[in-house]
Amino acid sequence: MTRAPYSQEISRQNKACFLFLLDQSFSMEEPLGNSSNRKCDELVVAINGWLQNMAIRASGDEGIKDWMDVGVFGYRTDQAANPIIESALQGPLAGKTIVSISDIGTNPARIDTRTQYIPDEETGEMIEVPCEVPVWVDPKTEGGTPMCHMLYRTHEMLGQWIAQHPRSFPPIVVHITDGESQDGDPIPYADAVKSLATEDGNVLLFNCHVSMTAADPFMFPSGEEGLPDDLARVLFRMSSVLPDPFYRHGVMEGFPLQPNARGMAFNADMVCLIQFLNMGTQAAPGLR
Repeated sequence: MTRAPYSQEISRQNKACFLFLLDQSFSMEEPLGNSSNRKCDELVVAINGWLQNMAIRASGDEGIKDWMDVGVFGYRTDQAANPIIESALQGPLAGKTIVSISDIGTNPARIDTRTQYIPDEETGEMIEVPCEVPVWVDPKTEGGTPMCHMLYRTHEMLGQWIAQHPRSFPPIVVHITDGESQDGDPIPYADAVKSLATEDGNVLLFNCHVSMTAADPFMFPSGEEGLPDDLARVLFRMSSVLPDPFYRHGVMEGFPLQPNARGMAFNADMVCLIQFLNMGTQAAPGLR
């Protein structure tokens, strides 16, 4: 009996792989919708939080289980409009492309102290509590949006990773951008990434658009009807249809999904961005 696709349990022998592709173009300086904070700042808070949560979840009595590989990449152009595609990891992992979750957990760039607001148990009033937050990725903004170059490089890296992990759960790529590709039509490059496959199924490409407009977000649409503009339609076509385990997980999480829903969000605010990261990465078997 053949196993259904996207059902390979994640383990040390059959690792998961997550790649994050972060738009670092100059427009990421703009405020995120419904917020006074810059898109680039909110994005790195969400990514650093995801990395911290995954390192904690991989931790056991024997240290951090080496059950997934992670890459975080930024893409932008320099002043002469040349594409810059590079690892966004800082500190000891600077310049590394795809690293293990144990490398992530033991090598933050630094520990920042942030203020959290929590209710006082006795009075119910909100009180300030300092908390320590590990940081791996810092905001960076410059130039334009060489999306095709980033997807081409992604195809290269994942082809090599799959050759070493042919039986693993397929890699998941989460691409976060605020604008249109400025180096050509990204759809053929996205299709090439999605055509890569392990024995368990094709690579999954999820696309999240962050906007300075405080408009209603579109989460996991199943068709192009109702999408507001050409950029939304392009990102929809670039995105993978949610496989069955992701669809079921989304329904359990309360998303009103329709058949053929795709891994896409448009006009995302910070809440949507975090929901999208979790939905895109926690439905894989063994990560729940």
